[in-house]
Amino acid sequence: MTTTISLPTAEYDLAKAYAEEQNLSMDELFVSLIRTLTLRQEDDVWEDAQQLPPYTMDEIDNRIDEGEAQFDRGEFITHEQMMDDLKKEFSWLR
Repeated sequence: MTTTISLPTAEYDLAKAYAEEQNLSMDELFVSLIRTLTLRQEDDVWEDAQQLPPYTMDEIDNRIDEGEAQFDRGEFITHEQMMDDLKKEFSWLR
C-alpha cells in the first residue's frame, strides 16, 4: 500500500536533510517517526488510564447530565465543523 502525504517545503527539506544525516530514506524516516509517536502516545494513554480510579455511577450520571445540558444550550459543533477545524489545523489531512 502507498500513502501520499503533503508537507510544506521547508519542513520537507529539514526532514530530508535529517534523513540523509541518519542514512535513511524518507520512507524509513516517516515510518520510524510515526511508529515512535504512536507507541509513545499509546504508552502515555495506558499509563494515565491505569492511574485513574473507576467512575462511580453518580459521576457517570453527572457527566451524562452535563453533556445533555451542554447540548440543550447549543454548546456543540457538527461533524462537518469539526472536520473543517481539523483540516485547517492539520493541513496534511486533506
